[in-house]
Amino acid sequence: MKLLNTIEIEPWDYAKNEYESPSVSKAENPKGWSDFWYKCISDSNLQDLQPIELGSYLVDINKIGEPELKTIIEKELKDVDLSDYQEYVGQIIGGIVVLENEMIILEPTCCGDLSDIQNWEEVGNTELNKWTQLWIGHPWVFYKRTDNYIAISDYTDYNLEDFKNISEKHKLSEQELLSEIKTSRKSQIEFKNRISKILKEMEINNANEIAKLMTGNK
Repeated sequence: MKLLNTIEIEPWDYAKNEYESPSVSKAENPKGWSDFWYKCISDSNLQDLQPIELGSYLVDINKIGEPELKTIIEKELKDVDLSDYQEYVGQIIGGIVVLENEMIILEPTCCGDLSDIQNWEEVGNTELNKWTQLWIGHPWVFYKRTDNYIAISDYTDYNLEDFKNISEKHKLSEQELLSEIKTSRKSQIEFKNRISKILKEMEINNANEIAKLMTGNK
């Protein structure tokens, strides 16, 4: 098992020209969406980024170079009133991706962001044999601690009280998962430090606090 800390690179946020996107879904034409993504982000010199899989917009934070990270930071803070950074600086969209046998089994969904690692860190503290919501964006999932493993449901838009007969879609070793979550937090702290360094180089005040907000670090 492996957890990846990822951020989402929306192609339209970085395109400076008009490009026609595929007329079918990513599942139907991942290569077409990948080509479209690269065309858009190349306008902002982000062509060296690599998504976690063909057609995805998610990128492993550990594989983002310094020039690309600076471009991403500039986009994230564009038009943000930094004089009131505590109010207006938000978390970067993305979150935790779970791989099992090198296959993606879970990834962040719409409105998920880097601060959602806090939800993952609560997994080992919940009651045994009790389904609990894990917010990763929407749709979300539920998880349950059972003996030495963590059961995870399929994606859903149901609230717990409305979700009957939840089935276990994945079973993950609790020990391995909790270890990977700790590693992911360390990775996120390193990412925060990288952002803080770049902000200081950009001569932005309150660099460390802004970097904390952007990465969901306490």
